[in-house]
Amino acid sequence: MGSALAFMGFAVAVGIVNTMVANYEEAVLASCQFVVFGSALLVFRRNHRLGPLVVTMSAVGTGILFLSLFPSGGISWGATNLVWVIMVPMSAVLFLGSRSAIPALAAIVAVVVVAVVLDPVTWDVPPEPTMMRLVIEAVNILGPASIALALVVFIDGERVRARAESEALLLNTLPRSIADRLKQGERVIADHYDAVTVLFSDLVDFTPFAAHEPPARVVALLNEIFSEFDSLAERFGLEKIKTIGDGYMVVAGAPETRPDHAPAILDMALEMQAVGFAWSPDERPFRLRIGVATGPAVAGVIGQRKFSYDIWGDAVNMASRMESTAVPGTIQVAASTWELCEDRFSFTPRDVDVKGMGLLRTYLLDSRRVPPETMVSIDRDQT
Repeated sequence: MGSALAFMGFAVAVGIVNTMVANYEEAVLASCQFVVFGSALLVFRRNHRLGPLVVTMSAVGTGILFLSLFPSGGISWGATNLVWVIMVPMSAVLFLGSRSAIPALAAIVAVVVVAVVLDPVTWDVPPEPTMMRLVIEAVNILGPASIALALVVFIDGERVRARAESEALLLNTLPRSIADRLKQGERVIADHYDAVTVLFSDLVDFTPFAAHEPPARVVALLNEIFSEFDSLAERFGLEKIKTIGDGYMVVAGAPETRPDHAPAILDMALEMQAVGFAWSPDERPFRLRIGVATGPAVAGVIGQRKFSYDIWGDAVNMASRMESTAVPGTIQVAASTWELCEDRFSFTPRDVDVKGMGLLRTYLLDSRRVPPETMVSIDRDQT
């Protein structure tokens, strides 16, 4: 309300100035234009409909500019008055969309054609060559140019913002190195890795818990737990692959290779167990069943409209088997991972009958055997 009243007050001031420096006809036209604009803003404040506002201001503004040609001596003498009409198609496209471009341009062409046809009628009233009129002519050129520049800067800023949001969304879905390759034009991304370590986790008894809780609480609780897992993955430099229901999958060694992929995954597994125990709905802490395995794998991007970075191979299959056969609240590690970490962590051997693989020797991870600071120095020595 205040901005619209201020706009109409400015209209009165413009009318007074025009009366002093130009002539009565131009003063009336300018005052009418700003009063109509202020009224349109008042209506927009009430109904919040942008379309009628833009159409009204464009139509009235173009009409006023057209009528101002007559006291200015026609288009032959007052062509700079019509420079302002270039704002009409620009504003229409910016606020109403590209579909309004052709109608807006057609309206401007019609106004110019009519002005040319009627121009001979005004030849006998040329404007007086005064310094003030020269200033007005300069304003008629610099004003639209400045507004057009401001619109272009605004549009470019929106384009940059949209690109940044798009890139942020892409990075939430894909690793940065993979996203960069997609942006550079690669269509098929598939990489082989000689050794990665994969972790599968599952929240024990979460399905029965979810069946008796409101959906909002279930989703909120799962989101908080997985968000903590995401923070752990970022801290340890691991790559989250996906979540499936209450399951969580993460990999070390892809897409960026690293020599300490196995101990890095086990460090995260221990932290994940601590997170699970920290959450205690109904005074019962969640227990995780975690499986870990190491081996070769293939990773790549699948999908055309919804990209997904996924990983396949023996390590993935074995980690899944380790998770499904683990004891609730434990971290079960395949022999391939144990061989790389036996000197850094404490394990308990276990024989498990794995479907499709027979009886396998696996290991339950107990704790770290050496302090984390020592592990970091060992990693540096190996590299």
